[in-house]
Amino acid sequence: MKFKRIVTCLLVLTLFGCATKSNFSKNNLNHDYFNGKTVVFSINENSVKSIKKSGPRAGMEKRPDINETFNESVAELAKETKINLKVKYFKNQTINDSDINIDAEITDISWMFDLSSATMVSTINYKIGDKIYKKVGIYKNMTGGSEKRNLIRSLKTAHYSLLQELQK
Repeated sequence: MKFKRIVTCLLVLTLFGCATKSNFSKNNLNHDYFNGKTVVFSINENSVKSIKKSGPRAGMEKRPDINETFNESVAELAKETKINLKVKYFKNQTINDSDINIDAEITDISWMFDLSSATMVSTINYKIGDKIYKKVGIYKNMTGGSEKRNLIRSLKTAHYSLLQELQK
């Protein structure tokens, strides 16, 4: 009986204690820096179009559209951080000179499984003017989860890391 209780407690702690942070409502961004600015993301046409998978997994998942998922990740991060983040959908779409224009090229997306967890890793090169920032977004959880939801969370982590660097 005591063994069952210990195993149950460990299982509950493992399930709830090992997910990577993916909600940035409580964030440490300098809102004064971003006040009055619009950060405009555009996904580079050379970005990867598929997700590499490795390790033991079960089930089938509908592959998400990478561009659509990227756009959703920016929209979610904007809502959570309360920062004016936008997506440039078309090449000829006009952008104000005062906007921070970011060209994001996703160079790798990997979903790695092991026996007790799954980790989605996104590598993105963000180009702002002549500067390039390489950021890695990681989302780890104790189950496989949804490919699209995990990708959104991984991309949000990379975007957030870029925003932290821009405010310095």
